[in-house]
Amino acid sequence: MTRRTRPGTIQSAIRSAYRAVGGIECASDDLGISVTTLSYGTDVSEVRPGGLGVNYVDKLGRIEPAAAMPIAQHFSQLAGGVFTPLGAAGGSSADFADIAREFSDVVAKHADAHSAASSDPTGYTPTEAFEQMKELGDLMEVAARMYGALRERAEGRS
Repeated sequence: MTRRTRPGTIQSAIRSAYRAVGGIECASDDLGISVTTLSYGTDVSEVRPGGLGVNYVDKLGRIEPAAAMPIAQHFSQLAGGVFTPLGAAGGSSADFADIAREFSDVVAKHADAHSAASSDPTGYTPTEAFEQMKELGDLMEVAARMYGALRERAEGRS
């Protein structure tokens, strides 16, 4: 029997994770634990054998959103991505000029890295790659702030 889960909950995310690996039986095989044990991950229950439990991590993040940040970053990295919170800089909105400025910084770093002045004009040196990652992070932050502000507007919250 499949448990009903509310969309947007950690239980729903766990079910999605099981589906991503071919279902709960495949997850059971992959992890070497029983389907019954895995089923606890989609149950809202106060009884957990040892450990904090993902339900408690979810609850903590709901109580204090900052507690969710390292968890989101961790799982984003595991999934091969990065986590950029919407409204990361105190909820202030960014405008298109901020995005254009940050994008121009990215373009400038790219041009520098591929110029004759670079020790490797065909690619990025490790130092250039690190500097470009910082510029891209800055661009992602202002874009996320603008996205967050637009989402609030679209949802009628501003």
